[in-house]
Amino acid sequence: MARWCRGVVVGVDGSEEGYRALDWAAAAADRHDAALGVLGSYVVPLSPVPAGPLLAAGGLHAATGRAVAGALARLEARGTAGREVGTEVVPGAAAHVLVQRSRTSDLVVVGRRGLGAVDRALAGSVSSALAAMAYGPVAVVPASASVTLPRRVVAGVATDDYPGHVLETAFEEAELLGVPLEVVHAVDPGPLGSALRLYEGWGDAWRASAADAVRDDVQRWAQKHPGVACTTTVAEGRPADVLQRCLHPDDLVVVGGRSHLRVTGRMLGSVADRLLRVAPCAVIVSHARPGRKG
Repeated sequence: MARWCRGVVVGVDGSEEGYRALDWAAAAADRHDAALGVLGSYVVPLSPVPAGPLLAAGGLHAATGRAVAGALARLEARGTAGREVGTEVVPGAAAHVLVQRSRTSDLVVVGRRGLGAVDRALAGSVSSALAAMAYGPVAVVPASASVTLPRRVVAGVATDDYPGHVLETAFEEAELLGVPLEVVHAVDPGPLGSALRLYEGWGDAWRASAADAVRDDVQRWAQKHPGVACTTTVAEGRPADVLQRCLHPDDLVVVGGRSHLRVTGRMLGSVADRLLRVAPCAVIVSHARPGRKG
């Protein structure tokens, strides 16, 4: 499998959750033979400060630099095994800066919540905005996630949105990790579900139809990765709820970022948006790259 030539970028802010995301990103860079970039960013306040804007900017730059230095010390203690590590300290809103880095990176990694008051209050505003607007795959790592190698990869797929990029990412990760892959497809029958269940055999027929809808895509990727033990699960319910029930802290879940106008991002309430807030494990939101098909 080809190495990741563009590398992994991880955003840090000095928080423990950010450093756990760093650990996860370093492990991802190791298994993909990729360079690792550690990025810290800061926003200079627009309101006047007694020390003046230049001193304020200098203090913020220094504080962010200390967070990045702490990340490097953590990597040295972990042992990077000769891995190429770069650092950046730049002005700008974290979500915006990381979205731009997603143009030139194989993966961007962040913790679910950071140190900022807004990020804590809004349950991860930086991670949610990044996952919504990124140009490539994004991994969001909550505090509860295991930073050791995942024991299983779970892929959430939908038939109304091309699942190839999700399956590609999921199969590649499962193959590199040497762990099984479970492909989960959930369908919410909606308000008519109770009425339809009155018909004898409807449940079996519905599950069979749903399984047929994803079988061809899964089989195509399974042929490309014959060493991956893959199972497909079809369940009734809201997709985010179905996925959440089957996840554990030592899993890795891959979901799609639906096609969207980059000005608006994903709509609140999507499967990815919900999982970013509640999943106990690392979540990769795999956006389809232009012109890339499975």
